[in-house]
Amino acid sequence: MYRILIADDDNTMLHMLEEVLDLEGYIVYTADSAEEVLALAQSQPPDLFLLDFALGKMDGVELCKRLRQLDPIAEIPILFLTGQFEPQFAVAALEAGADDYIRKPFAVKELIARVRANLRRVPLSNKTYPLLSLYPETQQVFLDSKEIFLTRIEFNLLHYMVSDIKSWHATEDLLSRVWDYADGAGDTALVRNHIRNLRRKLEVDPDHPTIIQSRHGRGYIVRANVLMNTLSATG
Repeated sequence: MYRILIADDDNTMLHMLEEVLDLEGYIVYTADSAEEVLALAQSQPPDLFLLDFALGKMDGVELCKRLRQLDPIAEIPILFLTGQFEPQFAVAALEAGADDYIRKPFAVKELIARVRANLRRVPLSNKTYPLLSLYPETQQVFLDSKEIFLTRIEFNLLHYMVSDIKSWHATEDLLSRVWDYADGAGDTALVRNHIRNLRRKLEVDPDHPTIIQSRHGRGYIVRANVLMNTLSATG
């Protein structure tokens, strides 16, 4: 699945874009500064950048130039969002290496269409989820070919979430189904702490997770291809 990195210093806009693209099935991670984008771009290269012009100390145009100088990600599509209507802003973005731009305010359908159009040239190999292999009998987990060592409760939490891979799992649901608390009982911090531990073990960058994602008001979801095995990994 495609990965999209969104950068905007407006948190309201950032969360709206995140929700819209998440509903389209993309893996979405966010940044609110150019410096954070540069760090993420090298640790977790996306398939497309969605950048705002205003990003604090370093503006979007300068950021675009920097990204185009990084060999591993120099060809990744860059789509700008801008509230500026003067032609020079569009010219500056395109000359810096941007592939496209869209003016605010925009229709959601237009944004999605532009994103899809720019993703068409991304190689197929970049679209896949990682493979999670679970062995319930032995409580073993492999991320691609690497074994991940989980505690019993971490395994049970992950196993429950991947049993319905397309659904979001609310904290209250996880407390009930994984910890057997009665409805309305249990501490939500218990779930957050175990999710954090899972991310430390599964994610390349736990602070910007792409496998175990969360959305305010919706809960958690696992973005991975899941293989459930009936035999042990050594059997």
